[in-house]
Amino acid sequence: MSVIDVHTCYALAGAGSLIGLGLIVLVRTEHPRIRRALLLYRAAFLCLSAFLVVLVTPPEHMREVWRHGVGVCATGVTLLAWGFRELNGERTPLSVGLLLAIGSGSLLWFGGGVLSPAHYQLLVALVLAAIAVGTLLDQGRVLLRSQEPRLSGEWALLFTAFLFSLDWVMVLAYSWDHPGPYPPHLLLAPDWLMAPSAMGIALLPLSVAAIVFATINDRLYQQVHHRSLSDDLTGILSRRGLREHGQRLLASQPANSLGVALLMIDIDHFKSINDRHGHPVGDEVLRHVTQVLSEHLRDDALLARYGGEEFTVMLPLRAAEDAQVVAERLRQVVEARPCHAEVGDSSVTIAVTISVGVAFHHRTRPLEEALSRADARLYDAKQAGRNRVSSESLAI
Repeated sequence: MSVIDVHTCYALAGAGSLIGLGLIVLVRTEHPRIRRALLLYRAAFLCLSAFLVVLVTPPEHMREVWRHGVGVCATGVTLLAWGFRELNGERTPLSVGLLLAIGSGSLLWFGGGVLSPAHYQLLVALVLAAIAVGTLLDQGRVLLRSQEPRLSGEWALLFTAFLFSLDWVMVLAYSWDHPGPYPPHLLLAPDWLMAPSAMGIALLPLSVAAIVFATINDRLYQQVHHRSLSDDLTGILSRRGLREHGQRLLASQPANSLGVALLMIDIDHFKSINDRHGHPVGDEVLRHVTQVLSEHLRDDALLARYGGEEFTVMLPLRAAEDAQVVAERLRQVVEARPCHAEVGDSSVTIAVTISVGVAFHHRTRPLEEALSRADARLYDAKQAGRNRVSSESLAI
């Protein structure tokens, strides 16, 4: 590939950076972590737009311009890597991030003024290869250790980092003992690698911007969907969330399992708490009961606020007596832990008890039927004096 073709690819990279900047500017979110990532991406694409300098630089000055301008582009690539970390939920201290981003650019800027062409060519390849490999390892570590399903865009970013790393490692290996001549565009690669390397640089900014744009939109959609399934006051599942996650829980049960128990829980005399202390204190009681229940449930159980002061637990059975044992334990721990709430300038301690109704889901019957039977058992517990458990028998 000729020199002018590489410079044309650089110009395309600069134009792609501006388009990527426009895409990222369009994203709106209040999520702090995504907002930090967006800020880093904007700064990165702004730096990478420095590739456009090739459009206004005379050929005779191209080598001199690139010996200094490549540092700005290196800063942009480092900021992209920092943005990947933020998007993955990995916090980088501000001082460390700035040191790496500004340091990589400054190193190439300074090296461009004092090093020989051979040493500077090697420095460029070494710095960019280090950024690329570091990004690949960090992105791979985050994705592979995650217990949650990852978005397709995150794997696409990993694949992009892999290609970028592979390319610059080969460029570094070629630059290590290549005697020259050294091209003014600083992309020193064998003939067979020159074309894909230049095209990779041309496509990198716009490709990353498109992948990041799609990934962030997927993340925001997931957040909205999660909020629609969660209760605003307590943070646990809402009734809608219980139905959606509950169906998944039922579908995941093996054929030889004992099934799933439904616990319907109601806070006793909750209306009198609101009437006596006010709704803010009532909200504190709801959050308090939620915390106590959450702390004493197994990880495989689902807890939801079914409505008002009523909660529901879906409990996969490990033994026939599980439901009765768990329901009684929940009743006891709630009774043993009163709620301490603030009322104006003073605090109040409120004794809280719960009533629990227990039913069992039949494989051939809908979930709503089991919820209805659990609610009927809850009614029996309240009619019998409250602060007790009423359970149907498990048919094995």
